[in-house]
Amino acid sequence: MNAKTLFRALKALLCLGVILALCACAQEKPPDDETPEPPAFAGSFSSPALGTLRFTGDGKSIALELTAEGAGTLSLPQGKTEGSYVFLFRNERWRYDKAETFRVILEDGNHNFRNAPDRTNESTLVFYSDGGEALTFQKDTDAP
Repeated sequence: MNAKTLFRALKALLCLGVILALCACAQEKPPDDETPEPPAFAGSFSSPALGTLRFTGDGKSIALELTAEGAGTLSLPQGKTEGSYVFLFRNERWRYDKAETFRVILEDGNHNFRNAPDRTNESTLVFYSDGGEALTFQKDTDAP
């Protein structure tokens, strides 16, 4: 086998590898359990030490009111801040009970947290700090 033929064979293998990798990525979605999509978060979700996250119910808007500890743990501004949020799976908008990422979008940029889809539901939001600590925000029972 001469060098030219070997080069063509390596090039073909490389192209095949790229195609297979792209196909594999396209297939990576959470399993569809055929359940109805859960409603968007609405109301206040609190963590005594960290603060409160307020969701308007539109699936986009969020207002944060973080304590000093919450701001430090999440690397977000202390006090009241408004922004937006999205749940993602492989950088695509996804339902929160299947998403791998909880992204908070503020003026200073995007802040990504690893979501806990097996523990996140309409009354509980669980995600992980950069240090790997599970952070739980419970829906306030006196809030709508």
